Amino acid sequence: MLGWINMPAQALLSPSEQNLWLVMSQNFTLVTDQNHNDVRQQLNRDLRDPKYIHKLTVNARPYLYYIFQQTKKLHLPAELALLPMVESDYMPSGSSDVGAAGLWQLMPGLAANYGVKMNYFYDGRRSTTVSTNVALHFLSYLYQMFDHNWLLALAAYNAGPGTVMEAIHYNKEHGLPTNFWALPLPKQTERYIPKLLALATIIQHPHAYGMHLSPIPNKAVASSVTINKQMKLKTIASLAHTSVNTVKKLNPALRHSSTPPHQSITVMLPTHNKPMFVKQLKAEKENQKTVKSKVKKHLAVKTKKHNVKKQLAIKATKHKVKKMTENNHTNLYSVRRGDDLNRIAARHHTTAKHLMVINHLSNDDLQVGKRLKV
Repeated sequence: MLGWINMPAQALLSPSEQNLWLVMSQNFTLVTDQNHNDVRQQLNRDLRDPKYIHKLTVNARPYLYYIFQQTKKLHLPAELALLPMVESDYMPSGSSDVGAAGLWQLMPGLAANYGVKMNYFYDGRRSTTVSTNVALHFLSYLYQMFDHNWLLALAAYNAGPGTVMEAIHYNKEHGLPTNFWALPLPKQTERYIPKLLALATIIQHPHAYGMHLSPIPNKAVASSVTINKQMKLKTIASLAHTSVNTVKKLNPALRHSSTPPHQSITVMLPTHNKPMFVKQLKAEKENQKTVKSKVKKHLAVKTKKHNVKKQLAIKATKHKVKKMTENNHTNLYSVRRGDDLNRIAARHHTTAKHLMVINHLSNDDLQVGKRLKV
């Protein structure tokens, strides 16, 4: 739970504008089925466990505003912003026995199809921004596939489109209705839609059911920023004037103590810390430019003093840097039977791409006994 992120009160906004739950519930469009018997039964189960509902609302706090805004941007039902409650209890660190991960419980295959990066340093399925983009676009695709029927699209998100198609085909062959409630679907999927609709009903009418929802401000509690180079998490925390623990909790996609090398990624920071991070990062870049400029001036003076041609000096410097770089890779590893680059890279806390570069490999084919720099 991320209740440790606190935001200042919004004194100039009305109560309804201050509370994201109220604003979001005014955009609900799927609760027309709330009187179905399966939904009522699920609603009664939820009402018997108010602590669980409270846990879900607290867990959602850092992410809900962003996800709700994305549903609005894509003209999707606001209830979809509640789906991570059903999928993962709104916990991006969540995973399943079958390999699904993140707020939206994305499977590796689906994530890969949408270009999500998953490697030693980073699992994009656990990124709020990346996973939400994939999930909402996949749901939009399913909505088109199932003739603009959201309940069938949601069922397909849970059970897979093939399973729902087979159920529809079966009912058609037997002269039965093909709406969600009539389909012979897996038990988990039959409960999936009622869970979502019951939660939407409680959030839309909390007082009617004697529930108190912990208010969430109708503004970004956490905001995204793009990082284009590898950075240690403690450096990010220092530049943002926040704690490493906060950076880790907001960015469960980062699997180790730094961002990935050679990869641009989006990280989340507390909204009130983002401006400081951007300012400090810009200052750091300017400082690096100043240092490079001084080095160039120093080199120019040296070449002039010793009457060395500039191009020759640059070549000599590059050669020296190259030799220094090569000398830094003193560790060698002998390839064993069954090895591949990914396995070797993981064992030595690096990437397969990096190993290919420093060993001048044109492909990932390895011969047993070959010695690699690691």
